[in-house]
Amino acid sequence: MFSPRPIPLLLLLTVFALALPSGADAARRSLKYKLAQDSVENLTFEVEHVIATSFDRLPPEAEPYDTDSLEESLARVTVTASGRIERVVGRVFRDSSLGLVTRVVDLEGTVDRGAGAAAVSLDGIEGKSVSMRVLESGELLASTGWEHVAGAQRGGDLILPVFLLSVLRLPFDVPASGGAIPIAFRQRVPLDPLLNLDQGWDLEYRAADAPKECGRRCIALSYEGTATEVAEDNHPARPMKRASTATVRGTIVLQSKGRVFSHEFVQEWTHAVSSHRENDTLRAGLTQSQTITGRIAGEAVK
Repeated sequence: MFSPRPIPLLLLLTVFALALPSGADAARRSLKYKLAQDSVENLTFEVEHVIATSFDRLPPEAEPYDTDSLEESLARVTVTASGRIERVVGRVFRDSSLGLVTRVVDLEGTVDRGAGAAAVSLDGIEGKSVSMRVLESGELLASTGWEHVAGAQRGGDLILPVFLLSVLRLPFDVPASGGAIPIAFRQRVPLDPLLNLDQGWDLEYRAADAPKECGRRCIALSYEGTATEVAEDNHPARPMKRASTATVRGTIVLQSKGRVFSHEFVQEWTHAVSSHRENDTLRAGLTQSQTITGRIAGEAVK
C-alpha cells in the first residue's frame, strides 16, 4: 500500500507564508481613514428619518382600543437630529486595529407627525459613547456600549446609522475612471445581551468629483448598493423579530491626510416587524418604510 511521505514542517510554513499578504501588500492600500491617536477629532452631523408605518396584523388584545387613530398618527413621521461627534483612538491593538471611542454631544432634534415640526429632547443619548474596534479601512471588528444608546424614548435609533457610517468600509484602492470596485461585508451590532443587529452590505464604489473647498488632493468616492438586516429580540417579555432590506447610496470625501471631509448618504429601508408569543406563534405584525438622509462633516486639515 502506498504511504505518502510527511511534508516537512519548513515547507508547510513556506507555503503558508506565501499565501498570506506581505507587509508591503498591506502597505499598498491607498484608502485609509486617518483616525486621531493623539487628539480628539470633531465631526458634525445632521440626519433625517422619514418613517411610515402600517399595521398588517393586530393581536386580539388590541380590539378594545382605537387602533385606527394610532395607525393614522404613525402614517408618516419625520424626525431629525443634529449635533457633534467627538472621537479618539484610545488604544492600538497588536494586530494594528484601533480602539475608537466615539460619543455624541450638543444634540438637537425635532419631530413632525403632520402638524409641523416641534423640538424633541435627546437628553437620553446626550454624551453617550460607543467603542468600536476598527481597521484603518473602516472594517468593524467589534463594538460595545450600544446598550447606553439603545432603549425606549432615548432616540438612539436616530444616531445609530451616524455611528456606523462615520467609518463605513472603504475599498482597497480608488476606482479607475469610469470603473467600479465591488465590496461586500457583514457587521454585527450588539444592542444588548439579548438583542443583535446582523447586517450585510453589498456596495459598488466609483470615483467622484471632490468639492473645490476640500482642496486639490482630496479623494471623493460615490457608492450605491443594497443592505440587509436581521434583528431578533430574545427577551422573554418582548420577543420580536425584524427583517429589513434597503437600497443605499452616498458620497465619501477624504482629505489628503485621510481625515473625513464629508459623507452624504441616503438609505431607503423596508422593515417587516413581527411580535411573537412564548410558543413562537405570530402575535402581531407591521411594515415600516424608512428613508434616512444625512451628512457627516469633518474639520479642515491644514
